Amino acid sequence: MINSTGKRIAKFGSLLSCGWLFLALTAGSIAAQVSTDATLDAYALRGPQEASAKLYLSVSGSGAVPQQFENVRVSLTGPDGQPQNASTYSQVAAPGGQAVIDIGDIPLLAPISVHATLGQGDGARTVNAKTEVTEFAVTPQNVVVPDFQGFGAQMNMHLYTALNDPTKGTGNVPPQDLPNLEEKVKDMKPGLVRIFLSPANYDPANQNRMTSFYQTIALAQAAGANVNITWWFIERAPKDDPVIQQTLIQQDMQEFAGTLADLLINHKFTAVQQITIQNEVNTTWVKQPLYEQCYRLLDQYLRADGIRDHIKFVGGDLVLNGQMSWFQYMATHMGDVLDGWSVHIYWDYWDTAKIESRLSGILAVYNSIPPEQRKPLSVTEYGVRGVKTVNGVSIMVPDPYRNGKLVLTDPGMYIDSSGNQTPISQTNIAAFEQAWFNILAAEDGFGGFSKWDFYRAQYDFGFQDYSLIGYLFDPASGQDRWPLRPAYYMEWLMANTTGQHWQVLGLQGTSGAKLVAPFRSPGGDQTLFALSSDQSDATFTIGNLPRGTEFNVLLWNGDGAGDVSSAGTVNSEGDGVVTVHAPGGSMVALTTLPSTGWHLCRSTSGPCATFEPHQPVH
Repeated sequence: MINSTGKRIAKFGSLLSCGWLFLALTAGSIAAQVSTDATLDAYALRGPQEASAKLYLSVSGSGAVPQQFENVRVSLTGPDGQPQNASTYSQVAAPGGQAVIDIGDIPLLAPISVHATLGQGDGARTVNAKTEVTEFAVTPQNVVVPDFQGFGAQMNMHLYTALNDPTKGTGNVPPQDLPNLEEKVKDMKPGLVRIFLSPANYDPANQNRMTSFYQTIALAQAAGANVNITWWFIERAPKDDPVIQQTLIQQDMQEFAGTLADLLINHKFTAVQQITIQNEVNTTWVKQPLYEQCYRLLDQYLRADGIRDHIKFVGGDLVLNGQMSWFQYMATHMGDVLDGWSVHIYWDYWDTAKIESRLSGILAVYNSIPPEQRKPLSVTEYGVRGVKTVNGVSIMVPDPYRNGKLVLTDPGMYIDSSGNQTPISQTNIAAFEQAWFNILAAEDGFGGFSKWDFYRAQYDFGFQDYSLIGYLFDPASGQDRWPLRPAYYMEWLMANTTGQHWQVLGLQGTSGAKLVAPFRSPGGDQTLFALSSDQSDATFTIGNLPRGTEFNVLLWNGDGAGDVSSAGTVNSEGDGVVTVHAPGGSMVALTTLPSTGWHLCRSTSGPCATFEPHQPVH
């Protein structure tokens, strides 16, 4: 074994397989006396391909932080309870206050006890810690996202109305059985919710659209959401006439500001907390200076109304192509007016490599920008797409908003090994990949998620169905008009066990395809999500958790049914370690939140039933 100074001390490897490991340390190079509240934090990690485990030590407290441990004495405890095979390390560096020691071939879940002496002479102090070797460890001092916006979804603003085209004889009617849907929306406890506001709403002939928009905002408010109102599109002047264009954007931003003022001041809709101008601007005709001007005009109007400080400005909604120049422009030209940046991410269900490549590509651009110019990132659209052609022939589906006219499927189909086709949004595979995305993106530092989209309703006369909640135009007797899909249950679990203003915490360790994301509430509750991206059965060992703490264990898709069930509880005991199993294709959530007060709507009418997680939901 080699210590941090390169000196070979002793090798004790496999002798630890069934014993306790004891360490005694003396810490030196402390500039001031060790504080009486000093505590030792310890966790040990070992990945599946690593030949040895590493022990991580740090000291917390009000006093000075040690930069070096002068001596480290390691003792093993054999089956007879007696120490044996003592080894000594000298001058173990602790840069930034953390020491890392290679402790040899110690298996997972081997218990480790650490005894550390801090300081010297009369100021010396002994502190202790216990842990076990795990694959992952939560590092709560490393906050990845300081103010999480939550898991939510896009809410269609036309929920309470219908759009019709007299020239085509459409007979569209508003969705039915809305109290049923409203309960399911509120039950999910969504975080970040995005709602479009269209310039078309201000046409006197479209009062039904504006009324529906206000009703949708009211539903989001009742659900406790953090609402981003997105000005759907910037109107373009005929022949790009610059004078007309200026008139248009001034009119549009004045109308937008007036609506925001009405929502916040007159209707007291406190859920409205942020705005974006122009959906997916880097796919449109809009040039960057004009985009900037729209934000500055809106900023001016909202300041005049006295509400600018209540609304954050989020720029972007960027897709992949051309994203770099837009990020750079927002950083260098709009830093004083923008409070955040947003992106949209989609992938085909067979191309999951794009999940990571898209996230890493955004982060590469983000990290190329000077830190002082960066803004918090959020994902305001994301989803999974399916197969749209078979053997070169397009898959066509009836468009219910065009009298059943056949149109190209969107988002596409899942095709199984027998050739059977299922709309991708109705499948477990779509929900699983979205859970995978949520975990990975949260640990990458994205601070809010709005899934496209929440429920099936009419945006225009096109037909797309990425929704968490489906809609049946002609349900059979006893059939739910608003069926919950697997992705709803997954998002329900993530939204109900985290929340707005939580934090995403740091994580150390890797273990093949296993992914973990830890969250902490303002009150100190913790939730962790875990899955194996290869969809295999997986057992997770996670350390550095609050000690002696009981976690409720909940599973999404634990039995392949695509819904939520309970797997009881697990306690972190005195070592701050838990072991939890996730069946293949599932996601597991561990949470210290109380086991009462969760609701999951399944019935077609009436109130939602209380979900006690000690009992299976299904």
